[in-house]
Order: sequence, then C-alpha cells, then structure tokens
Amino acid sequence: MNHNTPKTFPTVNSYAEAIANPEGRFATLSGVRAVEDAEGTPRYLCGTGRVTFRILLEGEREPYELTCFTTRAAYEAGERYGRILPDELYVFGLDGEGRYCPVALRPAADRAVSSSAEEQPGRETEGNGEGELCEGLRVVVRGDRFGYADAEGRMTIEPRYVWAGDFSEGRAPVAVAAPEGENGLLMGLIDREGNEVIAAEYDDLSWDGSRYAYVDRGGRHGCIDRTGRVVVPLAYDWIGEFDYGFALVKREGRYGYVDEKGELAGEGLIYRDARPVGEGGTAEVLLPGAADFTPIRLF
Repeated sequence: MNHNTPKTFPTVNSYAEAIANPEGRFATLSGVRAVEDAEGTPRYLCGTGRVTFRILLEGEREPYELTCFTTRAAYEAGERYGRILPDELYVFGLDGEGRYCPVALRPAADRAVSSSAEEQPGRETEGNGEGELCEGLRVVVRGDRFGYADAEGRMTIEPRYVWAGDFSEGRAPVAVAAPEGENGLLMGLIDREGNEVIAAEYDDLSWDGSRYAYVDRGGRHGCIDRTGRVVVPLAYDWIGEFDYGFALVKREGRYGYVDEKGELAGEGLIYRDARPVGEGGTAEVLLPGAADFTPIRLF
C-alpha cells in the first residue's frame, strides 16, 4: 500500500457510531447513508480484524460495502475487500480525540437486488446470506441469526449469534444480544466446534487471527489468549496489539508497555505518547516535558 500503516485501529463500536452519524465524517465520500436493520441500527458484519457496513452514496441507487479495519493484519490484506481509501473515515477514540482511518470500498455483492434493500432496511436479501470460505467454514445467515456451514453447505454451528466473523487459526469472533434491559451486543470467541473459548461478555473483541483477542468491558481494556487465559488484565483505558513481545497501553492519559506476562515494562506508565515496539526491542516515546520523541530499548 502507498500510505503508512496506522499506529492503532478503532473498535467495532467506534466504527458503528461513526457510520450511524456520518455527517462530516468522510474526507471524500459524499452523502453516505447506512443501510439499517428493523431497529434502525446500521447493518454490518464482523470479520477477523474488520467490520463491513452496507452503505448508500449520494446520487447512486446501488449499495456499497465499506470495510473498516480493527487490526493491522486485516488492514495489510485490505485490498481484498475493495479499493483502499486512505484517511477517509473520522472516528473518535476513548480519549475524546479522533483521527481519519483507511477503509476499503467495493460494490455490494447483491447490487442487482439493491432496490429492495433500500426500501426495506434490515431485510437480508437473497445472495447476501453467506460469507467467504475460511478454514473450511463460512458464515451463513438464517433469518436474523448467524452460524457456520462447511463447503458442502452442511450446517456445523447452528445460527444462534447476532453477528459472527470468519474463522482464523481455529477461532472466530461472535456476538450475542445483551441481556434484557441492556443495550448493544456482547462479544466472545468460539472454536470450530462452536465451544466458547472466551465467553460472550465483552463490549468489544478484536481477534488478531492468531494468538490474542483484545477485549473491552465497560471502557476497560485487556488481552486474552486463544485458550481463554487472561494475558493482560482489563485495567487500561486502551491497549494496542503485541509487537515483538510488548503491547502499548494507556491509562489516565499516560502511555507505557506491557509484556506477554501482563506486567508493565521499563519505567511503567510515564509517557505522554508512545509508539509500538519495533524490531530489536526499540520504541519511541514522548517523555514528560519533552518536545520530541526519544528512542528507548525494552529488551
């Protein structure tokens, strides 16, 4: 790709909020309108490291798929989901600040039946009920529930989820409706047999497609491994992905690094800003009172 990889990526919920309130959020796309479900919520599908929204553009009757990335790995393979639009969508972070993020745009797979989708938001149209085959399983939609079928179309995990993502390394993110009286969804991680590896109890979950799931509950962030073991407790306002054995974290306006034992590394949470760890264990940090970033070594 011709543009720089973002340092961090927004969550599914952050993207959903931006798409639900698109006024002034797009750099070049105009008249963006989300296709909504029967409850007025933008229709989207969670995948591994990404979330895809169905949208309509000003002056066009045919729908598009707008894919937003929640992990670097998904972004680096982003061109498979359409034309990359760098710095297109403005998304707010937990700290109240925001930035433009790259997205991928492509015509919806079922453009031929787009008029019914526009007239009846939330209705699943024929041809939009199956996903890509990933590790021998594909997401299928039956009514308003998501499940999984094999390459021959045999249902292997019954449709019981509100949303479901692709399998990667034997794991897939799924979402269920929050308990009665609460709004939104709760996310977890399942294996190929449909067993819960990480219980669906998190406000957001981003599976890196290999080792770790980054989770958020009540605004507190942490990390859980593919077996369900807590790696980093939910003790931070934000957490980035692990790079070379360390993840960038933030709490109360200060940054630091945690290792894969969940312990703070180096000087702890003292930096005004910081960048992910690079090859050789080096990172760049902004020390208190400093105007420029300083390199440090963590191992």
